[in-house]
Amino acid sequence: MRVATDKKGHKQGSAEKNKAYAEKMLTKHDKIGKPSNRIGGPYTAQELELWQEVHDNDGRKNHMSAHTNTETGQVRVFERDHKGNIVKQTDEFKLDDFAATKQKLIEEFGE
Repeated sequence: MRVATDKKGHKQGSAEKNKAYAEKMLTKHDKIGKPSNRIGGPYTAQELELWQEVHDNDGRKNHMSAHTNTETGQVRVFERDHKGNIVKQTDEFKLDDFAATKQKLIEEFGE
């Protein structure tokens, strides 16, 4: 499988590239809340806190996954480490009006 690389040869999504980007982002503290024409809008403190976590974790990002029970509409959300292993469950909830939404999806797309 081929993966894109940046000008420095860092593979897309690699811990090495994530850490380099985190270092770049951590220079942006003086721009928090100031108008910006970047796609993400103004930098936020929460955004830079997240990049600090990525930096502190040597560029390894944790991921979230949501799993929905298609019979009940119960959703469980898990945090996963950089290898995909479940670290912990972070949330659990039931989708509002799940039965009606499920029926509409069945009517629209079939079972």
